[in-house]
Amino acid sequence: MNKIFLRNIIITVVVVALAIGGVVGMVRKGDSEASWSNKSVVSLQVNMGGAVSELGDTASDLVGDITGGGLSVESVLGTVKGFVYSDAIVNVIMSLAYPLLKEVLTDLNMLEFAHTIDLYYSGPSLAEQLGENSYTCIDKDGTRKSLNEVLNSVGDDWTYMDTEVTYTKEDGSTASTSLWNSIEWGVTDEESFFRIMGEMSKGLRGVLEVCIQGKTRVVNVNVLEVLLDFDAIPIRMDAADIFNESEKPGYELCLVSLFNMLGLKEGEYPSVEEYCAYTEISDMWKGILQPVFAAVDKIATSDDPVGGLMSLLVNFANAVDSGMLVDGMRTLRMDAKFNPLAALVMGFEDGLLFNLGQSLVEMIGSIGIQLDGDFNTLLDSLLRMIVKAEDADLPNMDVAALTACATSETLSNGYVYYVADAQKVMDFMIEYVVQEATVESVLKHTPLAGTATASEIVNGVSASKDGVVQILKTLFGAILFE
Repeated sequence: MNKIFLRNIIITVVVVALAIGGVVGMVRKGDSEASWSNKSVVSLQVNMGGAVSELGDTASDLVGDITGGGLSVESVLGTVKGFVYSDAIVNVIMSLAYPLLKEVLTDLNMLEFAHTIDLYYSGPSLAEQLGENSYTCIDKDGTRKSLNEVLNSVGDDWTYMDTEVTYTKEDGSTASTSLWNSIEWGVTDEESFFRIMGEMSKGLRGVLEVCIQGKTRVVNVNVLEVLLDFDAIPIRMDAADIFNESEKPGYELCLVSLFNMLGLKEGEYPSVEEYCAYTEISDMWKGILQPVFAAVDKIATSDDPVGGLMSLLVNFANAVDSGMLVDGMRTLRMDAKFNPLAALVMGFEDGLLFNLGQSLVEMIGSIGIQLDGDFNTLLDSLLRMIVKAEDADLPNMDVAALTACATSETLSNGYVYYVADAQKVMDFMIEYVVQEATVESVLKHTPLAGTATASEIVNGVSASKDGVVQILKTLFGAILFE
């Protein structure tokens, strides 16, 4: 195996992780449920077994590429895109979004006003938005029906879709899945994926426009219907303005910052003005997801992919450690200002209704990845998730010293981007990994914990650290930098 091929494997593994993590980070292999809670969400269970199964198939394809000798960054990225642009991912996002929407609106006591701001939280209301279509879904009786028929059976209880059913496949064999994962949208490529994402999200327009585009929506109600449950006489009133009180649109404060962190510059993603003018929901999703792959492609196909990966590491560490990443996510919010009469009669108060970004932070935290803290908190959470031990703890990394391995440049929008000296970053990481405390922290959560072998390994690393570091620097240097 020559070093160029080995380098391609290393780059490909990291790039694939970036691609899948950036687009479908909510999918965790080996765990079919995720839950989280916040001010407006008590609990939410999501079945993602089908998508996890598809992810496993994709991993098998990638292994086949490597062992078959046909590995190339471009071909592997094509395989990853084939997974992302699929019915499975549409179903995962749908299974996350609609139960959350229903629970938030219920908690806020705003179900009866939801439709006035284009939020359709029930199965029947979503079916009405979809109109006539050819989408299908397996129902509780195990037969495949039109999606609208199943959605009408859902009512306003999305747990209906969590039902596990056994059905007969076209080849005559049987399989089990949840109703969520059985929806067939007909996604075959990138174009159809974004079109279907727009269709699936017709009940979420209000969230996307307010949280991400920074638009203001007005809740207009029939006063007599609200007060007396009498709608024969239309006396309407603007009861509330629903808006995002962040200084700038969520797209600019959260997503553009994310794109910059991934190494994209102005012109390589939709401008703020362009994105906030979108009226098609499919374009909104395209403006969020396409730049992630653009960033992956940019790193993978550049003349210096290793430098791109090292710069990504430095920028990500800085964004997490400074709180900038989470602060940006928290700008994805919905606030309300109520008409004084509406506030008096309905009992509402001005202020934050729902923070989408905070929900995402807590959802990610529920699967073990702690973004809400400094970079060392994140590293500890990753170790705990891997070794499945709540007391796992790594020695603190000096993030300032890591950042010092790069030079900074200020982009036209004011974002500070770090360009890594790849060799310095690699040397820094090797020094961190090889230190005695790091080795000891990892070994204590392996079958070697407490054994004489573990002690010998730690003592051996401690006694010959300089030599081990030099060997690793030389090895990785030969693979990655020559």
